[in-house]
Order: sequence, then structure tokens, then C-alpha cells
Amino acid sequence: MNIPIEVLFLTSGVGALQSAFFGVYLFTLKKGRQVSNLLLALLLLAFAVRMIKSVTYYFAEGHDVPRLLQNVGYAANLAILPLLWLYLNSFLRNDFKLRWRRDIIHFAPSAFAVLLSPVLTSHFWMDQHGYTFSLLLMGCYIPFCFFLIYKHFQAMVRTHKIWIVCLTTGITVVWAGYTANFVFHLVPYITAPVIFSFVIYFMSYLGLQQNNIFIRETKYLNSTFSSQELESYFERLQHIMQENELFKDPLITLPKVARQLMVSTHLLSEAINKKGRQNFSDFVNTYRVAAAKSLLQKTENNH
Repeated sequence: MNIPIEVLFLTSGVGALQSAFFGVYLFTLKKGRQVSNLLLALLLLAFAVRMIKSVTYYFAEGHDVPRLLQNVGYAANLAILPLLWLYLNSFLRNDFKLRWRRDIIHFAPSAFAVLLSPVLTSHFWMDQHGYTFSLLLMGCYIPFCFFLIYKHFQAMVRTHKIWIVCLTTGITVVWAGYTANFVFHLVPYITAPVIFSFVIYFMSYLGLQQNNIFIRETKYLNSTFSSQELESYFERLQHIMQENELFKDPLITLPKVARQLMVSTHLLSEAINKKGRQNFSDFVNTYRVAAAKSLLQKTENNH
């Protein structure tokens, strides 16, 4: 099926613009996940530059683009996966701190592409395997990104799981599109920019629906309780909830349960939030739903 060139241009071009607008929006956020939002903004802007270069290259007569735009595009491409790696660390790890002296090494290839722009030509990128090397180098980050997600997956709330998995998968699919085109010659070059357009609009939709993605929870930021203490109290809570069937009490409240455990409501709330990744209401409803499912599965309740 032949897709009109105007449709391809519009579809691929708007993705680059949307990525740029999304990145600029994140720069304007004054509160929230400041480091994470900064890295995500840089990631989106790098993608915007990469897509502008790709669209220009594809639709230009003879695929002839200015050398500076070409090298800046390749430099942006070399920065995307390192930015994703740092963004995931800043988003998933509470102890992460961006240290430029340590992390700047990730951007050395990208910096070289810009600094050597006067001497790097299409011959280097296309005929001397520079582009192939850059694609393979970026691909090395992908398994580490997914392993990091796997390592922290259970600790994430559902919204964050969807966001992180979709973002990483989307970027991986775009990388795969470029690799499938240039290395394996399986798909047209315009495939990756078109895929990216769908990815960026979907991610923009998720971001608008769940703006807590860009805001770090600060409710328990100054907590004095250790992780081991919270784990111990959460296990005690689970025990009495199951043994005493407290969830059957229609008037159950957080203070009432806290009194039974002889702890403060603040401590109990923090234990549920951090160890159960739920609020008190959702925590209780989990037991109620489980009990209802158990009753429905019994043959004597078939009526």
C-alpha cells in the first residue's frame, strides 16, 4: 500500500514538534521531580532534533541535508539512550543524585559528534559504519534499562509502571525501527519517525491523564522510621487484618486499627503507603475483594 507523501510528512513531522513542546513544558515545571523532569525534557528535545534530521533527510531531494544538521542529528541520537538510562535511575531510585562529573561520560560520543562536525561527513556515517556503530552502542543501554525496571517494578504504583514501561518500550521500538532499516534493510527509513509520532502522542496523553508522574511524593520525605521498622509494622497489620478479619467491620478506620496495633496513625499510614503501595481504603478493599471472590467460588453459593 502506497501512503501519500503528504501523509507521511505530516505524521512524522508533527511527532518532532510535539516532542519539542512536551520537553519545553517540562522545563517550565517549578516543583516536583526536578532532576527527573529535567532529564526527561532533555530526552524529548534530543528526540525532537533526531526526528527533525530524519524527516529532513527523508524528504530532501537526493537526501541531501546540511552537514551541521546531519551531525547534530546523530549527536542527538547518541544522547537519547543515555538520557533514558539516567531518567529511569532518577525516577525509580530515591537515593539517585545526578553527578555531572560521573555521568558526563555517557555523553562523550554525542559530544564528539558535535565537536568533530567540520570533518564528519556522510561518508563516515554511511560508508565507514559510523551510524551502525552508534545504533549498536545505543542498543547496549536497552537491556540495562529493562533490568532496572524489573528490579524496581514491584515497588512502583500502577500509574508509574504503565508510564515507565510504555516510555522505555516506545523508545526501544523506535531504535529497532532505525536498526531494522539501516542494518538489516527490512523497513523503510520513514518507519521509525512515524512510529515515534504515535509513541510521543500516547506518552503525552498519559502525562496529561496522570500528572503525578512529574511530581514526587513528599508526604514522608522527612520520615524517621527505617525501612525495617515499616516492614515489621506492615507485617503485623497484615496478620491482624487476616486473623481478626477486621476488613468485615463496616466502620473500620485507620485510627481504630492503629489503636489495636498500639502505634500512631501516621506510622501505620506510612507503612501502608510505602510497603503496600496503597492508601488505607484500598488496602482494606483488597481483603474485601479477596473474601468476596472466595465466597463466589464455593459451590454452595452457586445460587
